[in-house]
Formats: sequence, structure tokens, C-alpha cells
Amino acid sequence: MNMQLSLIQKNLMLLVLLPWLAACVSSAGIAPRLHPVQPGQQAIVGAPVAAQGERWWEAFGDAQLNELVTAALRDNPSLAVAQARAERADIVINAAQAAYGPSVVLDANPTQQRFPENYIIPPQLAGTVHTNNRLALDFAGEIDFWGKHRAALEGAVAQDKLAAAEYQSARLMISTALVRSWGELDRLTQQHQLVERQLSARDLSLGLLKKREKAGFEPGVERAQTEGAMAALRGELRSLEERSHMQRHLIAVLAGREPGEGDKLSAPHMRDVPAGLPTQVPAELLARRPDVAASLWRVEAATQDAAVTRAGFYPNVNITGFVGFQALGLDKWLDFGSRTYSVGPVISLPIFDAGRLRATYGVKTADIDAAVAQYNQTLLDGLREIVDELTQLQGTAQAQTEQQTVLDKSREVERILGQRESKGIINHLPVLNANVQRMAAERGMADLAARRFDTTVQLIRATGGDGAVALSGLLPANKNTDNQTRTADNKDHS
Repeated sequence: MNMQLSLIQKNLMLLVLLPWLAACVSSAGIAPRLHPVQPGQQAIVGAPVAAQGERWWEAFGDAQLNELVTAALRDNPSLAVAQARAERADIVINAAQAAYGPSVVLDANPTQQRFPENYIIPPQLAGTVHTNNRLALDFAGEIDFWGKHRAALEGAVAQDKLAAAEYQSARLMISTALVRSWGELDRLTQQHQLVERQLSARDLSLGLLKKREKAGFEPGVERAQTEGAMAALRGELRSLEERSHMQRHLIAVLAGREPGEGDKLSAPHMRDVPAGLPTQVPAELLARRPDVAASLWRVEAATQDAAVTRAGFYPNVNITGFVGFQALGLDKWLDFGSRTYSVGPVISLPIFDAGRLRATYGVKTADIDAAVAQYNQTLLDGLREIVDELTQLQGTAQAQTEQQTVLDKSREVERILGQRESKGIINHLPVLNANVQRMAAERGMADLAARRFDTTVQLIRATGGDGAVALSGLLPANKNTDNQTRTADNKDHS
């Protein structure tokens, strides 16, 4: 009993000496240099990862687009990779949690052994062969004095959050890429229709010019110019068809389908984005961006990884032991007298390692600095993207106002010339030319509308997807307003 008390007292003395012993190999002077940017009112730093917006693409009112994005978020191979990483991170958390608990191993070891004469074996056993039998439960557990296992668990949780943020980032990139491609296909489709109408109007003009040339009223210059313009329009028509096919192939692949499936898609029929700009963008939307959240979790993961390494500078305390039976020969293996047990601490402390531990910890702190720098850059890039997209939206809105004036004036010229033709003052040729000019103005309006749509989707991506819902006045409320206007214009000026 006194011997057991003495052993306990010695163990307690060792524990008391641990902080003093920890000074043998020190981490002094090693620390991260960089700190995350404090954006103040610009964003909420450290906000939890927010899921992508609730099907924000449905605001554009195209059922076929809704189906394609849903398919992309289900079948795109890139998402499968991100999902696998997220699942792996969940398993790593389980492994980190398991490190907290002790391990228990059953050891059954009957070994045939010859005991040598020239060793410390008693004479009655020397030179004989016996079975050395052991049946015991070996157990071990580490006392986490310095938070190593806690830091490992928190690091695993950070990696899990990082994987989840990267998965959301992949979803956002795929959905916005598909919606932008769909908007480009819509632009190409509209341009194709307008070029066909221009070509038809030019063809009518060419017929009139040929008659006037044959009658001697025209020298043939305008006829040659019209034929050249028609050749250019036909070349543009072929280019638009080629680009439309390529865009369809891209859309199909983004949706996780064969490229040829894109040729089976119907033409887009989307709700147009209104020209009104949001009065302000809530600053906290930046924190909802998955890439910003991922960068912040990357800093946390690197910090906890460094904490695990830093714990290596302190004594490692394990409690080990066993309980069971051990005997020579099988006949007394499980006798009460063969019982055995052991329990006690195992303390290890780095005294000298030629600087290996300090070097490792230095690498970990450098990893923290790299993660912080990446986070700061991601945050600043996100702010720049939002400001750039808002600037481009503003510029596009101003350009649309000017282009609308061009379109209105071209319509006025066409109307006046139509009235003069109806009174017999002029022939139909100037009316056809005005018709071509009006359609050129419509093409400019279509391009600006497509630019506005693309910039809007980019702003949705820049604000994290789900933040787009909060952008007052940015998403449309009335369906196909501009499409109906175009249809009415086509009827009026056909």
C-alpha cells in the first residue's frame, strides 16, 4: 500500500513539473504576421455559410431555364467532386472526435519459446521450451492538457465548413454560368431574327433598285452597295448560327448532358431585367459569398492546424495499462494466481530535436499568413466586383436611354416617310431604307438589354446568389414587357 502511495506521489510531482519542463523546446518568437482585413461597414466578417438563393434564376421567368439549372445542380460532374470533398470532411470530424476517447485492445498471445541458458533466466527454466501465454486488455488514453485534440477537432470542423462553402461556391458558379450562357443564346436568337428581317428588307430594296436601274433612273451604285450589304448580312447570319450552336452545346454540358442535346432546346423566352438600379446594396451580402466564407474557414483551419503543432512543444501525457492473465504453460494460464495488471502515466517531452519542431511550427504559421492573405484578397476582389457590376449597370442604363432615343427617332423617320409615300410624294425605296435603319437601332437595343441581363447575373454572383433577392428593383416584376413591345413593333413596321 505504501509503495502504491509513493508511486502516486511521484506521478503527481511529474505533473507539477510539466510546465517547467515545457521550456526545453520553445515556440517563442514564432507567430503569424498578417491579420484579416476589417471591412467595417462593408461586410459582416465571419458570417455563417449561407445556402445559395432559393432558385433565384426563376425570377427570369423561363421554364426551360429553370429545368436546365435544376439538372445542372443535380448532374454536373464538378458538383460531384465538391460533394465528395464535403463528405470526406464529415468523416475527418468523426476521426478527430474519436481521438478524445481511450483505446482498448484485446491481446491473446500464446507463444512457444525456448529460454536461453546464458541469460537472466532462472536455472530451472534455462534451456527449456515452454508456452509463454498472455491474455489481457491493453488500454491507453491521452490527457489533452494543451488542447491538441480540441484544436484538431476544431480544425476538422473548419475543414468541413470549408468544404461546404466550396460546394456552395461550385453551385453558384455553375448556375450563374448556365444562366449567363442562356442569356447569350437569347441575344444570339434575337440578333438572328433581326438580321433575317434586315436581309428581307434589303432584298426588297434590291428588287426596286434593279427595276430603277433597268429603267435608267439609277446608275447602279446603290444596287451594288445593297448587294454588298446583303452579303455582309448573310455572313453575319452564318456567324450567329455557328455561335448559337456552340452556346447550345455549352449549355447542355453545364446541365450534365451530351453536347448534342443542346441543339434540341427551344429558343429562350425570358423575362427582361428592368433598367432601374437598386438604391443600395446591403453590405452584409458580401459575407454571403461562398468564396469569402470559404477563405475565412481556410484561415480557421490553418490556425487550428498550427495549434496542434504548437501543442507538441509541451509534454505529452498518456495513461497506459493492461489487465489480464500471463503464465508459462497452458495448464495455469487462466489461474487466479496468473492474473496481472499495470497502470501508469507515460510522459514524453521534446528536449532537443535540432530545430525540427520549431521549423514545422514556422511552416504552420506561414500557412496562416497565406490563408489570411488569400482571404483579404478575396474580400477586396468581392468588393471590387460588386462596385464594378453596379458601375456597368449604371453605364448600360444610360446607354439604353440614348439608344432608345435613336430607336424613337428612327421610328419617327420611318413613319414620316411612310406618310409621304402614301401621298405619292416619294417611292417605297426610302421607306425600306428607313426600315433597315430602324432594325439596326433595334439590334443595338437588343445588345444593350443582353448586356444588362449578363451584368445582373454577374451582380447576383458577386453578392453570393441568395443576396440578389434583397436588391430592390433589380429583378423584374412584369413578365415579357419588352418582348411584347418588340412584337408590337414588328406588327407596326412589318
